[in-house]
Parts: sequence; structure tokens; C-alpha cells
Amino acid sequence: MEETQVEWEPGTIDDLVRDAQALGVEQVSTRMITDWVEVGLLAAPEFQKSTQRGRDLSLFPASQRRLFTELLEARKRSPLKRIPHHTMIPVVLFVWLTSDTVVPIGQARRALRTYAQTAGKTNSARRRDNARRIVDQFAHPSAAYHQRRTAQLLIEQGEKTCDPDWGRLHAALTALCSPWRTVGLPLLERGIGRPDMPLTVTDSIVIMVAAQRLTARLRAEQVHEEDLLEARRLHRTDWAQYEAVRSQQQPEGTIPGFFAAPEGMEAGVREQVQAYTGTLAGMLGIISEVATAARVGRHPF
Repeated sequence: MEETQVEWEPGTIDDLVRDAQALGVEQVSTRMITDWVEVGLLAAPEFQKSTQRGRDLSLFPASQRRLFTELLEARKRSPLKRIPHHTMIPVVLFVWLTSDTVVPIGQARRALRTYAQTAGKTNSARRRDNARRIVDQFAHPSAAYHQRRTAQLLIEQGEKTCDPDWGRLHAALTALCSPWRTVGLPLLERGIGRPDMPLTVTDSIVIMVAAQRLTARLRAEQVHEEDLLEARRLHRTDWAQYEAVRSQQQPEGTIPGFFAAPEGMEAGVREQVQAYTGTLAGMLGIISEVATAARVGRHPF
């Protein structure tokens, strides 16, 4: 039996409430939908004149009405009893990154603001796992336990407060790469990733600093819409090239799985959104500014 295709039409906010009720979703109100518009889960409805002397109607486009129901269905599939708004924002951004016809730029800008407001906020278990993964990537086999532990605690604390002690963190990670000291010689910075394009300790911290600066600008909506669109154009080209050669980017000496595709749709969505923010930070010159300061010794960390 063939599945019946729903013909979506523009609808009022009350129509969206009825759509939710038809899906069996409880506690849906016009206030909730208004909140979704504010955080970027939905676009603002478009005003249309009903009659010459009648009141203005606010209609959500058909594509937004469909997006609303698909987000509700995704929320229903979650095992969690309460789904915060920000957990669904990457889905909206993913749709914007991959399609031109569903999410308008105004909605995407609000979604990026919401994304930035929660970026880096994790629970203690996830912070611990993230810190351990970074330490494992950079640590030399001869690194002592106290060197690993120091670096891990600094990373965890930095993620928790969103205000890392960049100087101490740089010193700790560099010592982790070079656990021995040779008089007259500088500490070595181990590189991870491809041998021809290694990611050093300084590189990784530059990226983290740049990400924080970009996050602050997105939270304040200080990035112009034309820049968001241009970064999306660049991201699409870069991402397509990366995906095309991804399976070939596991050369000898690279950490296993470094270029592996993430498991699960949610992880894949988050990976692409994070890649876009990296492209945006690069296009805005944030990464080059931080990297230049690091190279000339005026470390921003």
C-alpha cells in the first residue's frame, strides 16, 4: 500500500496547534509556538490581509508547517520526558545548511543565537569524557599520570566555566606532548590528524579561542546575514569535498577513527553544524586574528 503524501498548506498559529493535537502531542499552545519562533525553531509567520477592512492574518508557510510537525514527531521519539528547545536547534540549522527552501535567513540567525547560548554547556560526565579524549589524543606515551591529570582537570574546568585558563592549559598540553626536558631545547608540540596537515596544541587552542569569540558574536547577533549566507556557500563546497575524500584520509600514523563518520543521525547533524561554525569563524577572520597573535607571542590564551 502506498503511503499517502500530505499536501501542506499555509496555516495560522491555531492551525499549528491543531496539527500538534492531531499527532497526539499534549500541552501545545500558541505561547509555545511563539516561543519556538523566538528561539529559531520556526520562522516568524507572514502577515496577510484577509479583507480590505479585515484584520491581518499571520500565516506560517507550508514548509514551516511541515517542519513544525516533523520536529514534534522527532521529539516524540526521544526517550526523554522533557526536550529543551536547544536540543532541536541543530536539526533546524542542518535543514538550513542543506536546503534553500525551508528555513529563511532570519530564522537561521535566531537559531544560531540559541545554539551559541548553549554551546559548550555539558554535564560533568560529558566534560570528563571530552577532556579524557583530548588528553589521549595529545599525550606522549611517556607522559606521567600527574601530567595527564593536570591537563584533564584544566580542560574540564574550562568547559564548565566557559572561561579556561588558556595560559596554564597551553603549558599543560605542551608538557603532555613533551614529558621530558632537554636543556636548551624547546618543548615539542605533538600534532594530531594527517601527517601533512598536523593539528598542534597551539592550533587546537587557537580553534577553541576562536570558537568562543564567534559564540559571543552569535549570541549578540553581531554577524550580518550576508556573512552567514556566504559562509554557508563556502561550507557546502568544503563539506562536499571533505565527504568525497573522507574514506581516504586515514593515512599511516593517524589516530584510528580520526576522520571516521559519526554514528547516528544526531551526531552527524551536530558534526556538520560545528563544521559550519568553523567555516564562519574562518571567513570572518577570527581564526587568523587569534593565530597571528599566537605566532608573534602575544598569546590570547
